[in-house]
Amino acid sequence: MINYRLPDTLEKEISELENLFARYRKGEISAPELKARRVPFGVYEQRQPDTYMVRIRCAAGIVTPGQLEQVAAIASRYGIDTLHITTRQELQLHYAKLEDLISIIRQLKAIGLATRGGGGNTIRNITAQEDAGIDNGEVFDVTPYAIALTTRMIAEGDSWTLPRKFKIAFSGSREDKGYATVADLGFIAQIKDGRRGFKVYAAGGLGAKPQAAKPLLEFVEPEEVFPVAKAVKTIFWKYGNRKNRHAARLRFLWDTLGEGEFKKRFNEEYAALKQQNAAILAIEEMENKAPLPGLAPLPPKDLNAFALWKERFVRPQKQGGLFSALIPVELGFISDGQALKLAQFLKPFGDNVLRLTKEQNFLVRNIPQRNLGNVYNFLAQAFENFNQPLIFGKLISCAGASTCQLGICLSRQAARALMKTLSESGLDLDRMGDFKLNLSGCPNSCGQHSLSDLGFFGKAARKGGHLYPAYNVVAASRIGDGRTKLAETAGEVSAKDLPALVKDFFQLYLSKSAAGGTFREYIARADKKDLVQLLENYKEVPSFEEDKSYYYDWGAESVFSLAERRAGECSAGIFDLIEVDLGKINATRQRLSAAGVEKEQKERLLHELVFYSSRMLLITRGVEPKNEEEAYAAFTEHFIATGLVESSYEAIIEAARKRDYAALLEKENEIYSLSRRMELLYEYMDNSFNFKIPASVSGSPGERQPAVKAVKDFRGVACPLNFVKTKIELSKLKPGDILEIRLDDGAPIENVPGSVQAEGHKIIAQKKIGNYWSVTIEKR
Repeated sequence: MINYRLPDTLEKEISELENLFARYRKGEISAPELKARRVPFGVYEQRQPDTYMVRIRCAAGIVTPGQLEQVAAIASRYGIDTLHITTRQELQLHYAKLEDLISIIRQLKAIGLATRGGGGNTIRNITAQEDAGIDNGEVFDVTPYAIALTTRMIAEGDSWTLPRKFKIAFSGSREDKGYATVADLGFIAQIKDGRRGFKVYAAGGLGAKPQAAKPLLEFVEPEEVFPVAKAVKTIFWKYGNRKNRHAARLRFLWDTLGEGEFKKRFNEEYAALKQQNAAILAIEEMENKAPLPGLAPLPPKDLNAFALWKERFVRPQKQGGLFSALIPVELGFISDGQALKLAQFLKPFGDNVLRLTKEQNFLVRNIPQRNLGNVYNFLAQAFENFNQPLIFGKLISCAGASTCQLGICLSRQAARALMKTLSESGLDLDRMGDFKLNLSGCPNSCGQHSLSDLGFFGKAARKGGHLYPAYNVVAASRIGDGRTKLAETAGEVSAKDLPALVKDFFQLYLSKSAAGGTFREYIARADKKDLVQLLENYKEVPSFEEDKSYYYDWGAESVFSLAERRAGECSAGIFDLIEVDLGKINATRQRLSAAGVEKEQKERLLHELVFYSSRMLLITRGVEPKNEEEAYAAFTEHFIATGLVESSYEAIIEAARKRDYAALLEKENEIYSLSRRMELLYEYMDNSFNFKIPASVSGSPGERQPAVKAVKDFRGVACPLNFVKTKIELSKLKPGDILEIRLDDGAPIENVPGSVQAEGHKIIAQKKIGNYWSVTIEKR
């Protein structure tokens, strides 16, 4: 088995998603309710209305030629003209239509591939170094462990309801080519006393607040891989911060608990699992061998270009006589037609011939020396610019603001401008070797700038009242067992000047490296001083009147703005569902309090208020009611019978169940009280879905004091002082309290709400009133 096994429950889950799509099209459920289910299925909405991205799990970067052929055919069938390779060794389909999603997901299932866990608070794709099994420096092949662990983890129900995404990586040696030391959970192959095993790291990750992982266990035997992964997942599920998605990753739990307490809780779960004698992973070793004879060797058509290609992209495997070859894919995008041709060309080499790399390329393996000419001739015919310096193939950029809702800058367009500048520079770029040049469109590190030799992440800068696109500049990462260090900030540069800065820096480095040595040795000696000094040349940006081009992003047709930036979907899940009902509760109460509500309308609204209050927290008990009857029954069982809600409310539930509107009118105050009780439970719900209302909270269980609403007018206050004043006002309030601020149009509304959300608070409403904006914030 070269790939993971799909769980038995997958078809049932697809059918449930299909039903939700149907209900959404009929208007029976809202977009946020659908989002909470589709995102964990690897389906993200893009910036272009009514278009979606589908992410396909490819454990350890494995996709067979047959699977690649079918993925390309599926994409073409639905008008999707490109495939995209991600930095987590997956495939993505962009611009899919809502009505086609279920068909796409089912057709992927038919070829052994799943989208489940492609997004949301789930076990994400389990990665491994792409040359696992063929690397001359590896301790042993970690691929079978990544595959087997994937099979086990995606078959477990709690893998889809975590506090935040959970990423696992495998590396075959201390060199850590698989980035185990920056994952939520990482395994590095070791040999101890002649026995295979792993060193285990935990609580690393990238994102806006990246940090290297910490050593968790010095050595575990292969049989312990699953119990270790299960134990870490369990403590994350139990204790992770579910209420603040900005502090929800495993690394924040490590920081909150401290190393000692984290390891104590891990050891408790680990010991319990070992006592249960959980079944060990079913490891199936993979053979890396030459294919059966059948592909006649062909001489390369251009011997000089062939020799250069081999120097750039071809490496000998540890299996004598076999070679791997990197196929660069510009920024990870390949057309359906090219993917189809590649798949068909590779079929004679067998299933174990292809990997997706973390640099968004293809790596082909197990190529006999006699067939390298075949590979070269195919690439020369099918792939344009396949034989450029390696740095172009290694350059990484995330989607940025072109499709990602969180994106600030158009990072892909900046990357293309950078490649054009470098290709025209006349520099000997082959001397840059496998230099890591990474761009992210925002601080979230989807372009892995924290792992770069030279990296950039997008930001908004300002001059003279105008926003312009810019990048923070980072440099000098180092990866390896016991020595990982993430890239550090060196300064900032405008998006317009980014290509010129990189060209100047490369020119400076190449002039200083004539005596030899790698870039990493140079940057260690220079300690970024050359880069920092060079950035001084780009410190000043012309005014809008002097040069408007600085205020347009690469490839943009309008002046740079943050107006279209929205909250991303990565953390969609349980809390999105709760907040849907919470919003409906608040909206229903407001409608009830409005003047002139007629009796029949009031009866209907009171009935809705009971229903939303009953359903709101059922998801925390693993219940997703399909109708009102199920909701009321489950609420009675899980909240009234358990004492979380007073038994006196049972009469309200019964009246709502029978649609006894006269009884509901008589109990209007109790209905309000019930809705506030549910809000109170939510406010004091801990990370494990337990409700712990402190004794200091006075009043009967259903009587919560209404949230304080403060109104502050910050019109005329410039950035960033308006955000500072907002923070001060929020500091005076309690969690759950409401603050309304008033902001000028332009920069204030473009900057302040996003900064408030980054602090962990919730924007409830944002609306324009005349020439200013009203922003309503819930303190978290």
